[in-house]
Amino acid sequence: MRILVWLAILALALLGRWEHSDAITAAIVPVALLFLVFMSPRALRGAIAAIAAAEAIAWLFGGIGLMIDILPAAIAAFVGWLFARSLVPPRTPLIARAIAAIDGPAHLRDPAVVRYAERLTRLWVWLQFALAALCLLCVAAETWGPSWFVLPSARTFGMTVLPLAVAALFFGEFFLRSRLLPQAPRHTLPAFLAALARVWSDLIEN
Repeated sequence: MRILVWLAILALALLGRWEHSDAITAAIVPVALLFLVFMSPRALRGAIAAIAAAEAIAWLFGGIGLMIDILPAAIAAFVGWLFARSLVPPRTPLIARAIAAIDGPAHLRDPAVVRYAERLTRLWVWLQFALAALCLLCVAAETWGPSWFVLPSARTFGMTVLPLAVAALFFGEFFLRSRLLPQAPRHTLPAFLAALARVWSDLIEN
């Protein structure tokens, strides 16, 4: 289901760019928000409502174009918040939860694994919030900035740079984990992705 939704979002983004139609691209917004509502635990729906409110305000004051442009920033901030809230005691860092869910809680008895999980969770927090801020900076520069302020367009950053940066950290950490954390169990990439998809809802539930 998740894969189908993300493929639908990608298809809408590509079709909107191909047809040069903001109306088609704007369909991403309700699709993404409905997906988040139905696939997220009840405790997270307040944050999703905040994203919906931000999108409504952007549409009201800037039209469809601004609503599209700030969506990647809103989602990046939401993901960053998911990681950040897991660092607040008595919660367990999100990466530590993933390790326990996929490889077994016994691995968290190793202090090195616990440190690695906390640091990687913090790295995800900083990356997501930095990407959200940069995305908003691109929007501001495109809308009000001087011509010499060189940044990619908000649409290019949100639909290309931001997802590539997230993918670089995710896949880079996966392939480097054997060196960074030698005691971690080995997984093939498809098996790891399948296991992560299976436990993701439980990871973000608390």
